[in-house]
Amino acid sequence: MKKFSILTTFVTFLALILGNLVVATDSGDACGTSWPFCNDRIIPDFTDYHVIIEYSHRLMVPLLIVLTGLNAIGAIYKYRKNKSVFVLAVLSLALLVLQSIIGGLNVLLGTPPGFTTFDVTFSQLLLVVLVLLSYSLHETKIELDRSRWSSIAMSYRTFLIGYGLYVLQVILGAFFKHSRASNVMMDIPAVEYLITSESMANAVYSLHWVATVVIIVAAVYFVIYASRFKYHISLSWLYLISILMNAAVGFIIVVTGNVVLASSIHMIISTITMTIGACILGGYWFKLQKKSLTVE
Repeated sequence: MKKFSILTTFVTFLALILGNLVVATDSGDACGTSWPFCNDRIIPDFTDYHVIIEYSHRLMVPLLIVLTGLNAIGAIYKYRKNKSVFVLAVLSLALLVLQSIIGGLNVLLGTPPGFTTFDVTFSQLLLVVLVLLSYSLHETKIELDRSRWSSIAMSYRTFLIGYGLYVLQVILGAFFKHSRASNVMMDIPAVEYLITSESMANAVYSLHWVATVVIIVAAVYFVIYASRFKYHISLSWLYLISILMNAAVGFIIVVTGNVVLASSIHMIISTITMTIGACILGGYWFKLQKKSLTVE
């Protein structure tokens, strides 16, 4: 069950990467509204790379649904007495249903501006929940005495503040792009707009970058605490590096005019960062255990 859970998480990660490429390359309408087929055909025209990206994502979705369903049902059946496993398994099913409905509506409605933000939100949350579910299935614990537990709690609080803000920032960034606020700010034409005010677009962008600065500072402090307390050292560095890379690519997008390649890289790194953060969170929640006091 543990290996199957990891496999499910990996497939979800690949599906999100494909979904990110769909959005970044504006391939959402490449297959029309004939979901789940592509332009009313089972085997579409693969000479257009937009069709390849969109149809690959559509084919990945049924596999993801099957794996996530089996993963949740298996976890509930085998570990039904474990409250954390039960809650995360049920939550993964709920998020899968919501994400599938929103993804289907997004296609059927012709990808209205701003609506894809919901798709990004629920798919990212699904990935986080599946990572946490994988961690909850591992039975090996690290026992800490009271003083060590208190020290680790400092690094945990620092990480939690930064990561919580990062999740919100990803959602805000998705809204900035899908509402076409990015097009307004960089004067790039679009067919439809949700935000047409330049001042509103600049406000969303400024808020996004303020959050970025706070997240970077929190990530730096997390590296310091992780190194001091010798827990999550490698993951803390990976987390910081991925955040810095994301900020750098985001700056390149603004400077270059939101090119397809930079936007794709930005979204892929965002998904990787989200995964690393979920692994750190899972390590705190499910691998650490306060040493019980023994009475002699």
